[in-house]
This record gives sequence, structure tokens and C-alpha cells, in this order.
Amino acid sequence: MIYVTVGTLFLDFARLINEMDRIAEMSGERVVAQIGLSKTIPKHCEYFDFKPREEVLALQSEARVIVTHAGIGSVLDALEARRPLLVVPRLKKFREHLTDHQIELAEAVERRGWGKVIWDINSLAEACASPPSPPAGYSSSKHRLVSAVEEFVERVSAYKMLSATGKVSKDIFRKSP
Repeated sequence: MIYVTVGTLFLDFARLINEMDRIAEMSGERVVAQIGLSKTIPKHCEYFDFKPREEVLALQSEARVIVTHAGIGSVLDALEARRPLLVVPRLKKFREHLTDHQIELAEAVERRGWGKVIWDINSLAEACASPPSPPAGYSSSKHRLVSAVEEFVERVSAYKMLSATGKVSKDIFRKSP
């Protein structure tokens, strides 16, 4: 199964939806597409607008390959799924986005070896047939972020408690070793 996501933007992503619909028809492979607010409706793919995140993650874990726009949330979820990843950035010239900022994230994914960027939509069928290896070098940094936030909250709590007693230390916000 190929899982496709276009994200949550209000602009249509007809270029990707139409090509994945053509691939589904030609290959006979099951394609499940999250089409968001797109006006383009596929004829040969299973599709939905939005689902709870847990259901999306379950679909990604079943996928043989994930095809995603270059939105940060979609890319991070796809990397966590550890499935072959194809990234099709939404482009301003096709009126798929208001800016071309997705190009930067797409380039970063490819530079790190986490997936392949599809610059020419006509190369998507071949990439789906022979996708890159799953992203082996990706490691989530969520735990480091959560730890840093927890430490900061603890320091703020300690500061409030000490300031109420008048025993405030100027060193309380220094990073611990």
C-alpha cells in the first residue's frame, strides 16, 4: 500500500493527487490518500480529508512507501514510521502554496539521506515502483526537547518558590552540568 498525504493547507494539490490516482490505476496497488481541503478528488485511490493522528500513524506503519508534501509535521511523522519516503514539495508556481518554503525542508530530507525528493511529478511512478531505502539515519529529538522543557519548568517553579521566601539565587537559570 502507498500512503499519500497533502497536509492541511487550504490550497489544492492537484498535481500530486492526480499523479497518485494515475499510479493507482496503472499499478493496481492500493493507494490511500489524505487529501485535506483539496478540491481534486481521486477516482482510483481510497481517500479521506482528515483522520485522527493515531489512525494516520497506523496507515503509515502499514505502507510500503509514504508520499508526502514537504510540511514539517507530515515529514516528521513519515520519518518516525521508518518507511521509504518520497517528498513532493508544494510549489508556489503551481499555486499549491503561498511561498516556496517547502523546498528547503525537501532538500534537507534528501541531503540527510532520509528520502527522495520528487522535483518532476512525471518521475513519481518510477520512484513509487523503486523507492529509496527506509530512513536509517533518522533519530527523533523529541525526548531532548521534552527534557529541556521539563527542566525549564522545574527551574521556574523553584524560582517562584524561592522568590516567595526572599531567597532568590541568580544562578537558578544556569544550565546544569
